[in-house]
Amino acid sequence: MKMKASQYTPILFLLLLSLNITSCKKFIEVDPPATSINEGNVYENDGTAISAVIGIYTDISINDFAGMFSYFPELSADNLTLLNTNQIQYSGYYLNDLLAGDNGETKPWARIYPEIFTCNAAIEGLNRSSTLTPTVKQNLLGQVYFLRAFFYFYLTNFYGDVPLALTTDYTVNNSLKRASADQVNSQIIDDLQRAKSLLPEGYLTGDMKTVFGANGQRVVANRFAASALLARVYLYQKDFANAELMASEVIAQSSLYSSAIPLDQIFLKDSKETIFALQPATAKTNSGEAELYVLRKGEPAVNTARSSFLTPAFMDAFQTGDQRKAAWIGMIENQGVLYPYPAKYKALFNTNFTEQSILIRLGEIYLIRAEARIQQNKVADGVSDLNVLRERATDKSETNASLRLKPLATSLSKEEAISALNYERRVELFSECGHRWFDLRRTGQLDAAMIAANKGGTWAGFKAFYPLPSNEIVLNPNLTQNTGYTN
Repeated sequence: MKMKASQYTPILFLLLLSLNITSCKKFIEVDPPATSINEGNVYENDGTAISAVIGIYTDISINDFAGMFSYFPELSADNLTLLNTNQIQYSGYYLNDLLAGDNGETKPWARIYPEIFTCNAAIEGLNRSSTLTPTVKQNLLGQVYFLRAFFYFYLTNFYGDVPLALTTDYTVNNSLKRASADQVNSQIIDDLQRAKSLLPEGYLTGDMKTVFGANGQRVVANRFAASALLARVYLYQKDFANAELMASEVIAQSSLYSSAIPLDQIFLKDSKETIFALQPATAKTNSGEAELYVLRKGEPAVNTARSSFLTPAFMDAFQTGDQRKAAWIGMIENQGVLYPYPAKYKALFNTNFTEQSILIRLGEIYLIRAEARIQQNKVADGVSDLNVLRERATDKSETNASLRLKPLATSLSKEEAISALNYERRVELFSECGHRWFDLRRTGQLDAAMIAANKGGTWAGFKAFYPLPSNEIVLNPNLTQNTGYTN
């Protein structure tokens, strides 16, 4: 993880980027100061400091991180078929045949570490500053602690043990060894607890002082976004008591969030299902997921940009009456064959702004609490959480009871409840944020699922984690490769 200036995006670039985007009205519009801007004075006044931090969000959106967080791991898992395995940027993920020597810029490692470096620069600059408005400083620090935790969550779930860079000191970063996943998760938890203590309960407007109410876009973190991500991390760490506690904290915010959202409205930009989302950075753009998943006329085909579609096994998994199948899956005919594809996001490029990538939402939090409760032998309570999602996936107008999705019995055994949970996580969270890939690995189902998927590659257990880029190992001799891969 070499911290070279040519490889890592400097904070000044992000600042200038956020100040100069004028193609559409964005979350924040800040006039540049009359004096010159440099890395030494970015955090000396509110306007440039705000722009620098919002620039991180802008960079995530411009570089389609939502697609990377979603599409790559979904290809790695078992919900998609890739028709064109000659698409080099995708085939390695789909065939579970990634090569350490493929150091393309699409690799998550090469895309995420620059953002962590920028977060570190922001934390250092904000902590040094004595001239910012105290409320602005506090809220900006909360944002960057949250973002650093978010980035490290994905790094450690893609790669396992990773270097834990917490400063901008290249003399330190250039020789870091890999920290254990437990160490990384401890830092993630620490960052999120700091973010919780700094961020307001409501969502901030562009001045980083004003908090709006329940209505509006949730495109920066608030206190409950930090709680929600903490719930996810605790769940992955099998700290079920804390996972339940954090999930309950979020679910209790009924003025901010609601599960009573129709399925076809959950992924709209003003949905109260949203806890944390990315705002598109350019005009006539919606979500990266729609661009990657939604098939157009003549697709999928081996000579088209989009050649992935949902597998028959996934489609067959839906239970009778589950309206998520109708609401969230599109169908297209190509040469007499019907192809299903993820259609949670439907708004394409050059259409009105109606959707944005949702990175954390309330449905996941109910699933987290359900799992945490079931694992603590509070099975009936966990099943009740699952039934919240099943109820909104039920067609209440269906008069034939046998054709309606049935609620789960609270008398289920623990094993039956876990099986029901696995179903709910798969059909609720497919094509979102790497959930399926991470779930299969953390629950011990990955080997069996990959063998059953039979995607054309040769599966081996070590492929549960991606390889480190070999050029990083060359640059830093203290780095070691993941077991099973060659440099």
